Amino acid sequence: YLTRLVSPATYGDYNVLSQIITIPNMVLIQTLLFAVSRPMSAEFEAGLPSYDGLRRRGFRVALAAGGLVAGFLFLGAGPIASYFLGDAALAEPLRIVAPIPLIYAVYAVNVGTLNAIRRFQLQATLDVVMAASKAAMIIGAAALGYGLGHILGGFTLASVLALALSIFFVVTSRPSGAGGGSGPLPPMASFAAVLAIFTAGVNLLQGFDLFVLKRLATTQAMEDAVGFYSSAALIARVPYSMMAAVSLVMFPLIATLHAARDEAEISRHVGGTARISALLLAFMSSVGASAAPEVQRLLFPAAYAAAADELRLLVWGLSGYSLTVTAAWIFNSAHRSRAAIGLVAVPLVIVAGLSITLAPIHFTTGAALSVAIAGGVGALVSLVALTRVFKARVSPVFLAKLAAAACMVEVAARMWMPAGKLGILVKLAALALIFMVVVAATRAVQPSEIRALRRRGASASGPPSSSPPAAS
Repeated sequence: YLTRLVSPATYGDYNVLSQIITIPNMVLIQTLLFAVSRPMSAEFEAGLPSYDGLRRRGFRVALAAGGLVAGFLFLGAGPIASYFLGDAALAEPLRIVAPIPLIYAVYAVNVGTLNAIRRFQLQATLDVVMAASKAAMIIGAAALGYGLGHILGGFTLASVLALALSIFFVVTSRPSGAGGGSGPLPPMASFAAVLAIFTAGVNLLQGFDLFVLKRLATTQAMEDAVGFYSSAALIARVPYSMMAAVSLVMFPLIATLHAARDEAEISRHVGGTARISALLLAFMSSVGASAAPEVQRLLFPAAYAAAADELRLLVWGLSGYSLTVTAAWIFNSAHRSRAAIGLVAVPLVIVAGLSITLAPIHFTTGAALSVAIAGGVGALVSLVALTRVFKARVSPVFLAKLAAAACMVEVAARMWMPAGKLGILVKLAALALIFMVVVAATRAVQPSEIRALRRRGASASGPPSSSPPAAS
């Protein structure tokens, strides 16, 4: 909707600044979320004896790290805008969002607490409230004719509201019998440091191509092209963002299984999760890529259809990123954080090298191609790593069946080019149905496998038990 209220160049600047603030935000929120969640999850069966102590330690880290990042962004907004982005006018809007890392850091401790005590519905509610309030305030500011600074200010205000709601949820969800944490606490510092590096790499991975394009944009036409490209990148992140839920739910479950040394159950859970993740990503990406021109016309003004070819590449590349990051979180939850960093480093190094090489020559097409190649390599390496380390079973035959379904969707998409929005919606539904029919016909995934995965997840996330760990 924002693309209908501001110019393509302004929309591109909005996405560039959003991505810049996202990197420290997500480093803080995911580092603190999982640094609190992992040791707390490991104590879940024991009744959470370190509950209060872990939260207090999390808040101390949040205030120190969040305050440092917020101060750096506020004081360094001028140099960042002038030298890194090549546009001094972006300094003031960057200062407006500078407080968000501090707010997010405190918020992350509360979200990590809800994650560890298995209150996934409340955790999801926070995400929904944050997304809805952020969208409403940003779009509202644009609709009233305000500039980029006020539009981004909606993001800052939404983060304050989400923090207030998270405090209410945690206070009302305190587990009965949770300990005050007066004894020695499980270690956090080393994991948090490694996790910060990991999260920075994950979020830099998502925005590196956009930063390169913004730096290269020297004319109005190129600025507009960055805006068009960022719209395609936004759509390509939809499968990635949806699959982030897998990591959030899976992390405490595997952490609990790892603490119980249940290697066989971890192998089954990881294998099932990897196959379902690959299935969902192939489903969403094949539909989005094959109908890329229609998707751009459906969601954005007509001029944004210029980025359809980039969307075809980006949606597959971001799906590869998603599978890589999902695999990396599995390694994180099993105390293999260095391996997780290595998995993320593979596509990051590739996209950095290729985009710096190809974008100056082919601009947006070169950047999108870089993402597609990096995502594909990252996904392949991640599947191999899961197979070797966790003995997860993701057979080449299964992947071939998904590829066949994606090819059928691509063939069908080229046979019909609807003009109206209703026709586009019908086409998207038809393509989705074709994919599901092929998957069902080839028996790529059995319904019994999905039911078994749900049962294992429900068992691992159940209430604390007085039974011995082996029986649990």
